[in-house]
Amino acid sequence: MPIITITGPIGSGALEVGAMLSDELGIEYIDRLILSSIAEKVGFSITDIENRTERAQSFSEKIAAFAQSALERSALAGGGSDPYFGSGLDALLIREYKDFPQQSTGDNNPLSDSNLMEVTSGVINELASNNNVIIAGRGANIILGERPDTYHFGLASSHKLRLSRIMQRFSVNEIEAERNLLENDQARIAYFKRFFAVDPNDPLYYHQIFNTDMLSLNQVTQSIVSLIKS
Repeated sequence: MPIITITGPIGSGALEVGAMLSDELGIEYIDRLILSSIAEKVGFSITDIENRTERAQSFSEKIAAFAQSALERSALAGGGSDPYFGSGLDALLIREYKDFPQQSTGDNNPLSDSNLMEVTSGVINELASNNNVIIAGRGANIILGERPDTYHFGLASSHKLRLSRIMQRFSVNEIEAERNLLENDQARIAYFKRFFAVDPNDPLYYHQIFNTDMLSLNQVTQSIVSLIKS
């Protein structure tokens, strides 16, 4: 089974389709919220994980162990980062796009863009090395763009429908949903331009883009499953 990346602006249905694909294909699904949950649940050090020889590591523990190792090997280990998903890794994998730290430079700066991207690319590639995984967002389609066993899918949807989904998902009124949508759209575009110098909506970075106004999320899921199985 190949690696799948799926991405789209907030409210397009990417997170929901990712979870549905995981159920349909029986493979792991990783998004920002799941990574955050892993960071909270797995609070022991990499040494603790490696010493747990009495049982096989869970997928979550393997991810957390790699993340810890990546932090320790990189410049992010300095600068007072948290021992698990600290100020560097959480900036790219856990925080929302709009909550990213300001752009910084300098090889000795633990939060420089080059250091941040070094670690996040390492984690995304490690996730992909396990195969049988669906990765949502975080620029995974760009990071894994040249990997032959990976398929990249994008989702698009109208402003109106995205607004409705945000209101339902977060139980907020239309004004709050509109603010959330605009902030996330601007931050998502800024993130891709800052770290990859690309437009996240460029169709050239996807095998296929689905319009979730015209197709239900279930139809999108089934279409992707058919493409993967063929």
